[in-house]
Amino acid sequence: MVYGAYYSGVWTTQNTADDFEFHHNVIARSGTGWIREGDHHYSINNCIFTGNTYPTGFGNDPTGGKKPNPFDFLQMVDVQMAGTVEIEKDQSKKNYLQLKEDSLGSTLKAGLFKK
Repeated sequence: MVYGAYYSGVWTTQNTADDFEFHHNVIARSGTGWIREGDHHYSINNCIFTGNTYPTGFGNDPTGGKKPNPFDFLQMVDVQMAGTVEIEKDQSKKNYLQLKEDSLGSTLKAGLFKK
């Protein structure tokens, strides 16, 4: 889970192969959701991408050239692109600084959890 990253939530380079697995993640309220280098294509499953200033970028251009389809390099299955991600800010809760229980994305089990 990445929430509120100044520059980018995900950054793949030309060395990140097409078989890179990305699933059950939340990328929200970041500068750019996903920055890539190279011409690879990736599959992402069961994720949330919402509230990012730019959905994707390319190389050192976080705007990605403002392409008509910024997700043209991603094959998306069950990816939610709208909604508000809520973070638990009550320090007494076991999921402090994780997704609030029963909020958008909480069923993904993204982030770090204590047993």
